[in-house]
Amino acid sequence: MPPWLSAAVTATLVVIFPCSLLFRILLQLPKPVALSHRRWPLAVNLSVIGGVTACTTIFIHGVYYRRGSINPAAVLMEFVITALVYEFGLALIMRQFAGLYPEFTVTTGRSGLSLRKTAYRNIVNIEEVSRAHGESHLRLETSYGTVVPLNLPTRDVSSLYERVKPPL
Repeated sequence: MPPWLSAAVTATLVVIFPCSLLFRILLQLPKPVALSHRRWPLAVNLSVIGGVTACTTIFIHGVYYRRGSINPAAVLMEFVITALVYEFGLALIMRQFAGLYPEFTVTTGRSGLSLRKTAYRNIVNIEEVSRAHGESHLRLETSYGTVVPLNLPTRDVSSLYERVKPPL
């Protein structure tokens, strides 16, 4: 198998399958009430996945098929750069799904690599940390004692308060 094709197949297994599986799972979420960030068209999301795949392909080809002496520090730096591109691509995809949904909120972690689903019935306190440029930064305290940060457009904060309000 030619070296570039081999590197592309490996990058496909490492990037396209996990990212597309995650994207497919996220697309199965119910229709959002309010999103923290604008959702991109499908073509843009596929371009992000394609860009990460291309970067990973170049890394695999450069490391595996490099001729001559190999500098371990250079390989480590190439790996770190590729890992950061991978993480940034995942964070870009996942942050589009953070927001309010009919029965729960979805937030991303500090690094953007984790999603947290919090049911409205578990939210005991909402604190507005700041408000700037049409965006409100909120801190949700749950009944389990955890604090969850949530960013929402300012116009949608009232729908969060309506959903958290205890039933009569």
